[in-house]
Amino acid sequence: MKKLFAAVLALLVVTSGAPAFAHAELTGASPKANVLLKKAPQEIRLTFDDDLIPILESNQIAVTNSKNVRVDKNDSTVLGNQLRTSLKKLQPGKYQVTYRVLSADGHPIASKYSFTIKK
Repeated sequence: MKKLFAAVLALLVVTSGAPAFAHAELTGASPKANVLLKKAPQEIRLTFDDDLIPILESNQIAVTNSKNVRVDKNDSTVLGNQLRTSLKKLQPGKYQVTYRVLSADGHPIASKYSFTIKK
């Protein structure tokens, strides 16, 4: 009986544990990655599957042109699970969106993607 109890206890310890916390993932972007646009967007909007911690320095979007010059207005804002920034008037060409956010679980997430405005 003691061996059975020990085996069941060991099985419970191994199979249970602290809950896993997944980091927030990007679920939507406007404009989307690798898209070819006919018209320049006025803002970048990123949507995540979890809320972001609204600490301004921790949540940023930088948009640069092909010459690595920033073309966003550096006015990133967080609202729930979205991060947005306004854009200056964009000319045709390729642009890179680089972002860093702090998810509700306290972990930073950073990545980048590109989009192109048609000539």
